[in-house]
Amino acid sequence: MTIALAGYFFSALVAILDKYLLSGPIQAPAKYAFFVSLFSLFTLFFIPFGFEFVTWKVIGLLLISGILLLYGLVAFYYAVKQREVSRIAPLVGTVISLTAFVAVFLPGVFLGESISFIHIFALVSLISGGLLISFDLPLRSQEHIPIVSVILAGMAMGLSLLLLKLGYAQANFVSGLVWSRVGMFLAGCSLLLIPVFRQQIVLGWNYRGMPSRATVYTGGVFVANKILGGIASMLIVYATFLGPVSFVQALSGMQYVFLLALAIPLSVRFPHIFGEKLFFWDWFQKVCAIALIGLGLWLTATSGITVLL
Repeated sequence: MTIALAGYFFSALVAILDKYLLSGPIQAPAKYAFFVSLFSLFTLFFIPFGFEFVTWKVIGLLLISGILLLYGLVAFYYAVKQREVSRIAPLVGTVISLTAFVAVFLPGVFLGESISFIHIFALVSLISGGLLISFDLPLRSQEHIPIVSVILAGMAMGLSLLLLKLGYAQANFVSGLVWSRVGMFLAGCSLLLIPVFRQQIVLGWNYRGMPSRATVYTGGVFVANKILGGIASMLIVYATFLGPVSFVQALSGMQYVFLLALAIPLSVRFPHIFGEKLFFWDWFQKVCAIALIGLGLWLTATSGITVLL
């Protein structure tokens, strides 16, 4: 559990910086995702540390896992541009968790994971906390949530995790990481085949002279963010390699707690970017959500899922 929680803490930092970059310096989600796919190639440096060739079937699973992850990120970035990141991230995480949870009941998919009533209750508690932290109650019809982007992002990322877990049944950690990130790179290149995305990606590259100070600053923030993202991704992938994918993803509820803790003070300084509300009932709802997530974490830690501890 410690490995997964560390990964989700870094993921929260990455989500905050994603929102900042998508709100101004890099406004096109496809362009942002393309840059992310390029940075995924840095995993090639891990080849000397245990990389092994596996069967074409396993390579295909891992490549598709990376492709789905990149496409899921495109949908996620579109959703983040439209709403607060502390709302979108929990919703996407909930769809991912539900995708993984449904797969528990598909024969042969979860590779022998045993699920008891306590495990199901822990999952429900974690997912419920994620939903409660995303929506303001009572629900208002005028509150627009980009539900299509959220569902597409969550399902793509959830299927990516499942395929990654299946690939890890026959591949070691380094091999799975490398092949899945090659898949991300291929998916990023495929964005260039779509005229609208290609125009967004190449826009702004053909400047003359030295880059401005703002460009250098944006590049520095992006690189730092992707380094943090790489650390988060490796920790979560390693946790998936070690333990049940359903609980690794369900633990993402703590990412929402970290995200909320970071977003609230930033919303005071940058309300036009983060836009968190601080009314009494908002606080009360967030506290209830955190309590549900805490209950789910406690049940997870005490119900026999100890492989990640």
